[in-house]
Amino acid sequence: MKKITLLIFLFTAIFGFSQTWTTNTIDLIPGNFTVKFDITSTTVTVTMIGPDNVGLAVSPTNDAYGGGGGMGQFGGDDVIFYANGSMTDRQHVGSNAQPSLDATQNNWNITLDTTSGSSRTVVANRARNTGDSNDFVFPDSMSSFTVIWARGGNADFNFHNARGGAVANTVLSNEDFQLNLARFIISPNPAKRDFNIGILYDASRDYNLEVFDVLGKQIYRGQLTSDDTSIDVTNWRSGVYLVKLSSDQSTQTKRFIKQ
Repeated sequence: MKKITLLIFLFTAIFGFSQTWTTNTIDLIPGNFTVKFDITSTTVTVTMIGPDNVGLAVSPTNDAYGGGGGMGQFGGDDVIFYANGSMTDRQHVGSNAQPSLDATQNNWNITLDTTSGSSRTVVANRARNTGDSNDFVFPDSMSSFTVIWARGGNADFNFHNARGGAVANTVLSNEDFQLNLARFIISPNPAKRDFNIGILYDASRDYNLEVFDVLGKQIYRGQLTSDDTSIDVTNWRSGVYLVKLSSDQSTQTKRFIKQ
């Protein structure tokens, strides 16, 4: 079997609001496999979007990648492994072989597992620090960590036959921003029927709202008014959407999850 280059991401971070910070949506395989982490002082949420016919795995670690060192340098490190509708905790075994199962398998809770076309979106969360020595402890504030990833057959697969590549110094950012002295807030999120946009509304400015699905197709466009800040999502498919709010001063995009 041909060995494929291991993909490593080194994440750097910007401190977020109230010790909440988030990665950007990172293209592991551009247009084909992405990952994002949302981290608070108590919880972490991972969102993986990739093909619906393969397994997906990401491995956060504090170990710096040594070029050409292979997978041996990550022996014992945590692996978040999705395949066939299940999320499992695993550990690198010191080689490219299939990561082994952790003894404790009750940490990750899948909150969304849906497909749109040939794309699958998986959202899961767990405690930031589970107390399990086998689990990676996510930083609760500005920090950096390395992420290894693999994508393979929709079953147990190893990091030897995973699709790979490399990029470094990917920037993280916080998800909140200031729009006319108020944070742009989506609530509830996730939601089944509608969501509300929370800002300090200034009637002297136009607020444009656009919503895109994970494939980049615009599914909603309109203007926000002080009397109408609620969006009906009853007929939207379950999945992750990008909500873009803009004025003549600021533009920002946030994720929304339709249950």
